[in-house]
Amino acid sequence: MRFISARKHYSTYAKTGLLGLALIGLVSCSSGDSTAPVVTSSGSAALQGPIVFVNNTTSKSLTSVALKGDSGNAVLGSIDAAEFENVALGDMQFTEGEWVFVNLAGANKVATIDPLTNAQPVHEVNLAAGTRPVHIYRDPNDGEVVWIMNDGDNAGGTLTPGDDLVNCAAQGGGSVTAIHNSHLGPGGTPPFLLGTTCLLADGHKVAAFSSGAGVPKRVFVSSEDAGEIAVIDGDEASGTYRQVIHRIDLCNAAKEGGPCNNESGTAANAAFTPNSSAPHGIRWSKLTQKIYSIQEGYGEIAEIDPVTFAVTPILNLTGLPYTAYGISPDGRFLLLRGDTTPVTGTKLGVVDLGTAGNPRTDFTIPELNGTSPGSFKFSPDGSRFYILAGNAATATKKDRLFAFNASTLTAAVPALTLLREIPLVATGGHSFDVLAQGAGAATFIAVSNSTDNSISVINATDNLIKQTVQNIGAAGSSLGGVMVYSPGTAAAGNQATSSLTGGSAVAPSVLPERLDDHGMKE
Repeated sequence: MRFISARKHYSTYAKTGLLGLALIGLVSCSSGDSTAPVVTSSGSAALQGPIVFVNNTTSKSLTSVALKGDSGNAVLGSIDAAEFENVALGDMQFTEGEWVFVNLAGANKVATIDPLTNAQPVHEVNLAAGTRPVHIYRDPNDGEVVWIMNDGDNAGGTLTPGDDLVNCAAQGGGSVTAIHNSHLGPGGTPPFLLGTTCLLADGHKVAAFSSGAGVPKRVFVSSEDAGEIAVIDGDEASGTYRQVIHRIDLCNAAKEGGPCNNESGTAANAAFTPNSSAPHGIRWSKLTQKIYSIQEGYGEIAEIDPVTFAVTPILNLTGLPYTAYGISPDGRFLLLRGDTTPVTGTKLGVVDLGTAGNPRTDFTIPELNGTSPGSFKFSPDGSRFYILAGNAATATKKDRLFAFNASTLTAAVPALTLLREIPLVATGGHSFDVLAQGAGAATFIAVSNSTDNSISVINATDNLIKQTVQNIGAAGSSLGGVMVYSPGTAAAGNQATSSLTGGSAVAPSVLPERLDDHGMKE
């Protein structure tokens, strides 16, 4: 058992109704001990997944769709807005304990959902977080813990995130909230709050986690407006677990055009002087065992040592089209994404972290001409890469998903080989996620079709749409983010790499949070 403090036994809340179902027999705390759901004496079966969770942005409800394969995909049901306190749904995530979490920024809470016990996913309870929770991350060091980024107050209708007024009004700045759970079923522990950590720093927050043998377990959280990264102790066995143990000032005098304040003498309970680095995008490389951060204000990507906290710029983006990046699952390649404005066209490139000097390769992909850059994901095994056309007003080619062979990145000259350009339903926008199974190979892709009120199911073998599931929500619904969930996915490491870790200063998104992880659009 990973965590036993504040333990209580799991039981489905009375409001769910058991529908004649027995609880799933997940009787061990080990992440790999899940037993398959079985048909009970009532003749009803608990869910076995996979499930596509779809954000109905119009109705503020969450619809679940059974993902069966080439055919037979069908709506299971919806959790209505009242369960989510009638606020818009945000980022989604799931844990090794098989719980699903959804941020409720407008309510300052996180919804908890049991996806397996009944014939359709069941909402359980909304847990208090901080002011305006935006992103959710599953902790790679303990898959039963999630970390929620609280961007803080944006009073007056402004788009400037600020203080966590729920937890940190006295200290100032935003915060992060940690939630723990155990597995579903007898002996399991329902999700409960571990607590909230104040960061003394304002701005949109994203996180990365140092992990692996011999590596300190730490959580790195960047704050965009403050221009700094908080380092939080992520080791549950430590006496300083969930405490800020260091703060990295990203100020670069050469980029600021003037001297940086020396923050070495700043008190632990005092804020640093803000700078204009504007970090938004942070990744951990298991290959180099370093943190990578994109400073949008400076137009650079820097490498950060997780032990010494030294910051070393490795790529100057000045004069380059790239405004966002991700990382390949093996940690070797930073995937660069941008727009070749004023002539519209998505531009892709990579930085090879596994080769001395971190050489950059810029790709020429004619099929992307006319597209605006959208969200992207790698399959967990790194063999496939997918990117959406962004459907910006300036784009001449819209409603497309591009499937690439990413195994060619490791060739002598890195390459992305286009497998298929997949036409999608002509609609206001799309989000997508990947079902990966076995050793992490992509098997199916689910794409939401916004104003068409449908999702398309694509077979990852031939990259063809096999079924479009209609009427996901009520008539007139508009769909947003999607997340593909399947039992055991978290334990197996089979969730597709999140779409983006940086926004676009050239083409700002509709949402100030630029929700980009685990099923949410940029």
